[in-house]
Amino acid sequence: MKRGCKVQKVDRMISGGTILVMDDNDHTIRNGAVAIKGENIIAVGGKEDIENRYISSEIINAEGFLVMPGLINCHTHAPMTYFRGLADDLELMDWLNNYIFPDEARFVNGEFSYLGSLLACAEMIKSGTTTFCDMYIFEDDVAMAAKSAGMRCLIGEALFDFPSPNLKTPQEGLKYTEMLIEKWANDRLVNIVIEPHALYTCSENLLGDLRRLADRYGVPIATHYLETKSEKKTLAAKFCARLYGGRSARNKAKKAVEVISSGHE
Repeated sequence: MKRGCKVQKVDRMISGGTILVMDDNDHTIRNGAVAIKGENIIAVGGKEDIENRYISSEIINAEGFLVMPGLINCHTHAPMTYFRGLADDLELMDWLNNYIFPDEARFVNGEFSYLGSLLACAEMIKSGTTTFCDMYIFEDDVAMAAKSAGMRCLIGEALFDFPSPNLKTPQEGLKYTEMLIEKWANDRLVNIVIEPHALYTCSENLLGDLRRLADRYGVPIATHYLETKSEKKTLAAKFCARLYGGRSARNKAKKAVEVISSGHE
């Protein structure tokens, strides 16, 4: 420590690692250090510089490790950790209709979603993920699990034209989603996103209602879209006068997608 240098006490320091700063210039600091006070990173720099300016009773030796911001998982179904290995290597609709949807109807409730999400959070934290965006059922319980684990999340109830284990009608889905938005407003860890399950499980009317709800509260929308090649034909069959092909069919399919963007029918 240099003489005459004013030293500030912090709660903890991470020292000796290679730091990915993730600034506009993608700086990398070898043999760097990070000073942390409360929930805030207050300084990042070379190890010698940081240790001359800050002291702490807790110093994490990161020599040989990479120090970087937490990873963000942009799409999860956290409670489905309980379904891991249930049915693998299947075509999507076979997997959904013959395995996942039936077992969700049998097993999924609020406790299932809470405990399954706690397991998912533990696995994500262990692998460096600190934020995730989740779509599933009983998402209020997912939010509570994430908050308990200290993780940031964007969560939204999966919404369908047909009943789910949590909601019986699309109207119930709208009310539940609005409840989530209002309940978790301004929470420091939990944010809400509106999540129609997919274009093949949601009507144009439902998509339009959800878009208007998103506009009213200023929240984002997330959905599944074109996960498989067969989905293109599925959407054509649902939204187009003909199964596939032709300008009229393409225009109708485009209109179905634009419902999410505009809210107009």
